[in-house]
Amino acid sequence: MSRQFQRSLTLFIIVATGMAWLLVSLPPVARALDDETGVLEIIDNSQADFASGVFQRTVVAASPSSPSSPDVVGAVELAPAGALNRSNWFIASAQLPQPLSDAPVVSLGRYLFVIGGATSPNPGEENRSSYIYRGVVNQETGSLETRDPVPPGNDAFTAFTIPAVDPGPECNIPLAGRSRAGAVAVPATTGSNLGYIFVIGGSMYDQDCATYDFSTNIVQRATVDANGDIVAGGWSAPDNWRFPTLDINGNIITNPDSPDLRGIQNVQVVHVRTSNGTDYIYAIGGLSIAPSQFLQEDIYPHVFYTKVDSNGNLVHPTNASAATVWARLADLPFAIHSGTAIAASTTRIEGGTPVQKDAIFLLGGCTDIECNTLNTSVRRADVNPTNGTLIWTNQVARTSGGGTQPINIQGRQGVTGISFNNRLYYVTGSTATGTPGASGATATIPVAIYNDQFLLEDLTASGNYFVGTNETSDFVLPLPNRRLNAAVALVPAVPPSNGTTQANAAWMYVIGGSNQNNQPTDTIFVGGVGGANETTGTTRVSEGWYYSKPFPVLTSGETSRLLAIKWATDLNRPTQNPDADIRIQFRAVVTSGTCRESDFDPSTSSTNPSRWRDLDGDTSSPLRSMNGENEVRLINAFPDEEIKATCMQYRAQFLQDPGLPTFTPRLRYFAVEKVVAAKPDILIDEFDVQTNSGGFANIVLRLRNLRNNSLSATRSVVAASGGGSFFVDLCIARRTNPGTPALTAVPAPDPNAGASATPSCATVSAQVPKHVMEPGATYSIAPDQWIKSQGGGEVNWNEIFGEPGTYDIGIVVDYNTMAGEDAQGRSNNRGENVSPPNGIIRTITITAPPNPQPSSYEIFVPVINR
Repeated sequence: MSRQFQRSLTLFIIVATGMAWLLVSLPPVARALDDETGVLEIIDNSQADFASGVFQRTVVAASPSSPSSPDVVGAVELAPAGALNRSNWFIASAQLPQPLSDAPVVSLGRYLFVIGGATSPNPGEENRSSYIYRGVVNQETGSLETRDPVPPGNDAFTAFTIPAVDPGPECNIPLAGRSRAGAVAVPATTGSNLGYIFVIGGSMYDQDCATYDFSTNIVQRATVDANGDIVAGGWSAPDNWRFPTLDINGNIITNPDSPDLRGIQNVQVVHVRTSNGTDYIYAIGGLSIAPSQFLQEDIYPHVFYTKVDSNGNLVHPTNASAATVWARLADLPFAIHSGTAIAASTTRIEGGTPVQKDAIFLLGGCTDIECNTLNTSVRRADVNPTNGTLIWTNQVARTSGGGTQPINIQGRQGVTGISFNNRLYYVTGSTATGTPGASGATATIPVAIYNDQFLLEDLTASGNYFVGTNETSDFVLPLPNRRLNAAVALVPAVPPSNGTTQANAAWMYVIGGSNQNNQPTDTIFVGGVGGANETTGTTRVSEGWYYSKPFPVLTSGETSRLLAIKWATDLNRPTQNPDADIRIQFRAVVTSGTCRESDFDPSTSSTNPSRWRDLDGDTSSPLRSMNGENEVRLINAFPDEEIKATCMQYRAQFLQDPGLPTFTPRLRYFAVEKVVAAKPDILIDEFDVQTNSGGFANIVLRLRNLRNNSLSATRSVVAASGGGSFFVDLCIARRTNPGTPALTAVPAPDPNAGASATPSCATVSAQVPKHVMEPGATYSIAPDQWIKSQGGGEVNWNEIFGEPGTYDIGIVVDYNTMAGEDAQGRSNNRGENVSPPNGIIRTITITAPPNPQPSSYEIFVPVINR
């Protein structure tokens, strides 16, 4: 019975007498990969998109002012350098539940936590708060959310009671209230909790204990759940966590009942999470007041540290069996209290790989007990990511010649500070000596910028590394504004929903503190930082980086093959800055359900599929980007390398010449073109031409859909190309001379062939339904499925092999490329994996008439291999 093909057939004329078989010429060797037209996904475009990344001396801005499709309002540009812009600051309508000074503040997510504090200036009163006040930030506006007040909190702050604990050798009554404590927040790395708050030491007073205030050695931990609430049963304060006291030999006293134990207050405390994910807490210097021990007061040069495990417990950083969780590091060259220690982090390129580095800057403070001398030096400790040890230096600033040097800054006591976007913020405090020093309270927040080596940059080209110290022209906090012993914290900002208002990357909160009359206040100052309007000046830094967050890059829910990277710039290189540029790099990885930094292999090896790759959008010059649209087809940049991804990340380096410091290049959007990476690959699993007693007997052909021997890399034919069928063709030729092949090559699949095209040498053909070719499936073509290639109709094998002689039989699968394979898949559709480079050609010899046509056939069904 005749079968009708779904493609028209072209009559092929065989000239048999003395002429060679007519064959198509061999196609050129195909490259392993094809370029394709994929789906374009714009990853970062608006301010909200860019704001989720990491900025290093760069900012997100509401520019360009008149975007054109597909660009929208929002770009990354180099950060402005200069004194802070007071118009970016306001006094929050929310207030603390009570005036507080010397109350540390930490943040977790969008929550602020105000810890303890003093409600009056007299240390010899029971005036210490025993609460942690929790506020909730509106991350778009910076304001605090309000509700019906619940005393002892108010409409903006919820009060959580600090559990009373034995305060140490100075008193045998459990106490909770304290001021002048150190505190840090450590975000959780596992579980559902938001993180942990550690409160270290502080000043306490109880009339039943002592005539004077005293320093406690309590170290307490509060657990914060996902809703920002402090878990009632989440407090801990084991004795081996208590702040260490040294014996006369400089060793930590581990006897919890020792009468020589001391407490600590006004200590500089900082948390560092290193590049390997280890959390360390450092306690630097501090003041110890022990009235029961002969009214003894001491100021320390000591540096201690401890480690936080994944459960939020403190452990000794190097010895798990130690009797204390604290280890001692090298002392500072001077004693210090009431200053600020600031954790700083940056990413530098080492051997082509981005490496996170961490450091601690130590600023301000008093170098004697009564604050008669203020510290004006700046010191930095580089953190060892493996064991947390510190290496201190005073070589903290970059010279114009590229060297390093020490610097001095304005001395301040009762000062606080914070780091963000490669900036150091030196926040309020007092420039006066002596105690309490309220007359010298400040309203300024001097700023410095550090590079990837943690070296401070000269912001004025005149040896001025911190700018913004003039209380008349540089004050930041709105009036009435001068503060000392205030606290500072950052909360990430969310760009405004209208998309056009200039965005900030974070909100800075300066909370409480004492005014110039030494009276505690309930005021909260809010400022936007990390935006294009952060400073008053127009000068820009000369170089910076932007790192996107790792983002999923799936196509129809499957692994993608990346085809092209596209980005738009606003360079407009003026004559003063002809080399202003943006350098784009990206990396891609295939993961199973995750998309995070740790999924990428940091190796720079050329065989690492998730390495950072450089892109060149301007191959006509040494620069890396053109002004306007840039596109890199990855098949051209990385020939023969198939870049697959479920997750990717990019980074952009912004460069400008120093000739026009008010200029900045801008990255306007970043996009990726992609297709599904999994493809069908129709393999010739088995192909054989069988004879019996010298006559033709059978064609055995089994196909398999399997790419790279991996089901995950294989796509069903229907998913790749829709329903219907594709074709298999056999080219059969009888040799004129038994020793001379009549068929030396079989035509390769032709992506340019139309749906009706047939290989010119084709003798018989068969249709394969696409739906049977699921990933890993096999399909056998039965003898009765073959049809004459020329004109159709049932195959008569007696006609084809009716004359004795030697026959060559070649095969080509999916000549019309209808199965959705790429070049890699099509390259084996003649069986090159078995017999390169011209395909499988079977040879049989017929010596007798063919066997009679079989009257019945075995039916073959698809077999799915899983």
